[in-house]
Amino acid sequence: MQKILIDTMHIYDLLTEEVENGTYFKLAEKIRDQKITGVISVVTLTELVNHLGRDIYKKKLNELLSTNLEIIETDRTIAMRAGELHMLYKVPLGDSLIAATGITEGIKHVLTDDGHFDSIVNLIKPINLKTALKMAR
Repeated sequence: MQKILIDTMHIYDLLTEEVENGTYFKLAEKIRDQKITGVISVVTLTELVNHLGRDIYKKKLNELLSTNLEIIETDRTIAMRAGELHMLYKVPLGDSLIAATGITEGIKHVLTDDGHFDSIVNLIKPINLKTALKMAR
């Protein structure tokens, strides 16, 4: 089974997609059916609170916590690796922490549309949603 690190905005879209059988519904299905292992950094929870907003963040985070996603806590190894990514590649700190989570966990791909990950493609490869769904076959 493929492990894929999922960046915050894709989790946001997964939680807020309103079209049944939409693309993110398919991603959620693949994760639920264990065709892929979706992994997120605990930093994503922090970012989601901000993006979801005051009215719905608790409900949506409870939904997220009841899924099959692996949520990885930040430890000193991840924190130090994130600092290196920020220092060497100028990746913003939030993205550095997310990327460092995947790198430390040995994950080869990150589902993201964020260009900040392009500078570290030699450490973790950015993929789009279409590619992630193909990997889940």
